[in-house]
Amino acid sequence: MTKRVSATDAKNNFGGLLEDVAALGRVDIVRHGRLVAVVLSPRALETVRPAAGSAAEDDSWGRTHMIPPELARAARIVGVPDSFDDDQA
Repeated sequence: MTKRVSATDAKNNFGGLLEDVAALGRVDIVRHGRLVAVVLSPRALETVRPAAGSAAEDDSWGRTHMIPPELARAARIVGVPDSFDDDQA
């Protein structure tokens, strides 16, 4: 069974979120109706994680991530502006 909670509720009641994860195995966190995170118990994680060194481990990236890691890193890099002045002279 999966429980869905809002991101605000998850933040404001983190202890309760952990209790729900321990009891249910999985809690989905949604923001504005869109799934943004999944919290899994260690027991539930073992059922979805491939065994270390298996062929499935090498091929699992595409099923678990939305964008390639190098693009995710590039998206976090923000150029520093030449000036912080509000006036554009």
